[in-house]
Amino acid sequence: MNTPEHPKTKNKKTTENKKTSAEDAAAAKKKLLSMEAIIAIALMATLSLGLFVGGTTANVISINSDAADAAQALVKEKSSSATEVDLANALRISTVDYVYEQEAIPAYSTAQIRQLDMSQPSGVTVSDLKLVTQGALVGLEDAFLKAEQDYGVNCLFVMAIASLESANGTICFRPNNMFGYGSTGFSSKAEGIDVVSKALAQRYLSPGGGLYSGKTISDVNKRYASSSTWDDKVATRMTGYYATISKHHNAALEKLR
Repeated sequence: MNTPEHPKTKNKKTTENKKTSAEDAAAAKKKLLSMEAIIAIALMATLSLGLFVGGTTANVISINSDAADAAQALVKEKSSSATEVDLANALRISTVDYVYEQEAIPAYSTAQIRQLDMSQPSGVTVSDLKLVTQGALVGLEDAFLKAEQDYGVNCLFVMAIASLESANGTICFRPNNMFGYGSTGFSSKAEGIDVVSKALAQRYLSPGGGLYSGKTISDVNKRYASSSTWDDKVATRMTGYYATISKHHNAALEKLR
């Protein structure tokens, strides 16, 4: 015959069970919070990477929002052994690989430059442009990049034209007109950059534009300049720009690895 359990003993076991359950819940919660902290640290590192490279933060945040969601799901699934998941390092590696892939600047050959679509942005930053501006083009980096952002035209292409047509901005055939474009001057070199970039994008590089012949340097040459070697000179300058920017820009990115 089973002996009835004493009420005090029964209450004691119930209390101990509740205590154990509470301790287990607290431990699980602690592990979960620990992993959430790791996620936060990893995402802060992501922001730092974006700021370091320049102009990449928004893209990196967008990409890693998915990574964060996945990480949260992983934490819930693995909360019993959360300390074994090296999530922070995994996110760091994923972020660095993404930033490097998206932000690396190629060092093109002249032949490759001649095949590029000049209606597409270069992907460079103001800091990159400061590596290659010379003469009176120094200080105009923001204007060149803004024109690229506004109209999509490759700002290194625009810069190469200015360099060729005005000896790096030092000799303008009309006031502040560094491009040999039209027959008038401009109120400032920045205005000239804006006007010519817009004209290149809409008239020379856009199908249906009045001076459109295609989207390469040689295509623009057909309607922009009378010289048959204009495209060679522009391409040579762009090759030099990309080589310098690639060397410095990619060296900085390698330090993230």
